[in-house]
Amino acid sequence: MLAAPADHTVRATFEDSGYTLCVLMGKRCAREAADAAERYLRTTLVTYLQEQNDRPRPAATVRRGPPAVERRSPAGRP
Repeated sequence: MLAAPADHTVRATFEDSGYTLCVLMGKRCAREAADAAERYLRTTLVTYLQEQNDRPRPAATVRRGPPAVERRSPAGRP
């Protein structure tokens, strides 16, 4: 990206990579996702998950409303 900032293909690939990193790390912005990825690579999985559990969850993951109804396919009935 730094070598060819005017190249639209390079820019699109860079933005796609940032979006993918956000999805994988569960973050809303690429900078937070990159920081989380660096922490993940520096620590063990257990330590990383413990760090994540100490932080409040984003509002988007809080479930509201009635409990989900278990749905079953009629194909599995005798």
